[in-house]
Amino acid sequence: MDCSKIWMEIQDAIKNSMVSEVSYNVHIKPSEAVEFNNSVFTIAVPTSINRNMIEFRFKDKIESILEAHTGQKITLKIILESEKEEFKNASADSYISGINNIDSLSQNSQGLNEKYTFESFVIGSSNEYAASAAISTSENPGHIYNPLFLYGNSGLGKTHLMCAIGNKIKKEHPELKILYITTETFTNEFIDCIKNHKMNSFRNKYRTVDVLLVDDVQFLVNREGTQEEFFHTFNDLYSLNKQIVLTSDKKPSDLITLEERLRTRFSQGLQIDIAVPNYETRLAILRKKSEENNYNINDDILEYIADRIKSNVRELEGALLKLISLAQLKHKNIDLDLTKYTIDSILPKDGIVKITPDKIMDKVCTIYNVTKDELIGKRRVRPLVVPRQVAMYLCSKLTDMNPSIIGQAFGGKDRTSVIHNVQKIESLLLTDETLKTNINYIIKDLQSL
Repeated sequence: MDCSKIWMEIQDAIKNSMVSEVSYNVHIKPSEAVEFNNSVFTIAVPTSINRNMIEFRFKDKIESILEAHTGQKITLKIILESEKEEFKNASADSYISGINNIDSLSQNSQGLNEKYTFESFVIGSSNEYAASAAISTSENPGHIYNPLFLYGNSGLGKTHLMCAIGNKIKKEHPELKILYITTETFTNEFIDCIKNHKMNSFRNKYRTVDVLLVDDVQFLVNREGTQEEFFHTFNDLYSLNKQIVLTSDKKPSDLITLEERLRTRFSQGLQIDIAVPNYETRLAILRKKSEENNYNINDDILEYIADRIKSNVRELEGALLKLISLAQLKHKNIDLDLTKYTIDSILPKDGIVKITPDKIMDKVCTIYNVTKDELIGKRRVRPLVVPRQVAMYLCSKLTDMNPSIIGQAFGGKDRTSVIHNVQKIESLLLTDETLKTNINYIIKDLQSL
């Protein structure tokens, strides 16, 4: 697919999804599509402020729009315009070597974000146990906590800690092979290798590493072939005392869409929940972020942000970046009035993010592995019926929408159809424990945004 054409076609959808047209004009409009390869869509932006703002405030929305447009799971990558030529050259080299070189790690570490270290991680009561376990794991890989399983809602630092483990091992044991991947990458490579008859190379790549770091294992859902391959990869590495670190949005026993044998393997090590940071930790995170980026912001400003933004680290950093961006755009000093204006544009005055049909649909699509277009479309095939009913049910329970308005949000469905679907889920909830678990998880996740 032509990435420039795709990027142009979804601009209106991105613009309409954003609260502020100014944010769109400043951060999205100057961007340029660079590459669409292996489910990764890369764009280039002029400044680091643009990149940071998109990363922390708009990335999830844009990925959802890209997924609806292309019909596949997409990861958005943001680079600077100054990095574009270097990126294209590196991408071309990667393409030339291609899948033929999948059987060897070109370096002893791949995929790690070097900015994610223990030194840059702010430790508080919500994450101190996880941080302590991560440090211990990095000091004696494969022998203390194996596997180490970190779980919690999005934006709380799971990926940061995972990469910090890899970066410390890389520094202290440069001879070890370290590989960080997302589950989506593992799945895509698995599919490509089957198609290109390169399974031996695939297995050699993943089963010869010393440290395997796998992000978002919940996305192994409904993929039997991938689960089978992951199971054997896990067993091979574990039997050789190779370190495995996994992250998920929930604990292994709640990953009910995974095979029982995988849930059992994931549970045999140390499982740690990372919770939402308390006020003191949120304030410490803001101070550290300000210092790292040489922003001179008064403590009363940071205290106000820490008091208002309570959901996760990503939202905190996003709010700080938006404040800085607005100050630069409006040529103003960062004072309390500008801070209040910025935070009010993100949160309503009660500090609770409004749950919208779009947010509900996004969560349902993730849980049931369907696209938004399928969810609101007219097809009535079995794999789409329950997700659509669940989404309508949640809209009726978590928003003030009546059945007619819900029907409009779902592609013009009539109100009687909505009422029937809601009643169907209410009936199923009396006996279907799996459905109840999924719905309770979605509600909890929406309320933590």
